[in-house]
Amino acid sequence: MLENNFIEITSLNNELVKDVAKLQQKKYRTQSGLLLLEGEKSVFGALEENIGIKYIFFCDENMLKEFPKNENVKFCKVNEKVMAKLSTTKSPTNILAVAFALEYDLNSVLKKDRLVLIDSIKDAGNLGTIIRSACALNMDAILLFGECCDEFSSKVIRSSAGNIFKIPVIQLGMDTCVLEKLKKSHKIISTVAPFGIWGKKAKLCDEITYPKS
Repeated sequence: MLENNFIEITSLNNELVKDVAKLQQKKYRTQSGLLLLEGEKSVFGALEENIGIKYIFFCDENMLKEFPKNENVKFCKVNEKVMAKLSTTKSPTNILAVAFALEYDLNSVLKKDRLVLIDSIKDAGNLGTIIRSACALNMDAILLFGECCDEFSSKVIRSSAGNIFKIPVIQLGMDTCVLEKLKKSHKIISTVAPFGIWGKKAKLCDEITYPKS
């Protein structure tokens, strides 16, 4: 940590604290092009994938022992009250970061072979779990169709355990044109059907041999 990049903040009324707290809301993340990362797994997961970090907030300097020196990162030591204001959880984390948002080219992603298509997922924790599973199964990208939860909400990022930085996740909205393209370019291997007659025919996803596209 470089001394000229270090500041200490104790006031809840600090302008930087106010701005970062706004990142808990999607509209401010969209406007600023920034993400809020909470917890060690999220922060260090971003670092492992070379995601740009703008600010690091921490209460205990021991958290930063293995943090690489970077003149582009501002290190902010804060007290527990400030950390609680920045956090979205009832039990505030011990480290928090502000990172630059990820951007992906949809056309490039659609050329990848192993895609996960999810329809109208609402639960952030479930999406985070799917992201972890997709990475474990070496999928190439995740496409969110319909009215889905915000893929870059703090809860999704936390529950993905940092894996969201390892795989492209793209919102399609209600763009059915993309689905039509996928029908022509990719073979549908499976859908989720755990109950009834289809459930009896289901296979574990790690037992399936995935052909190209």
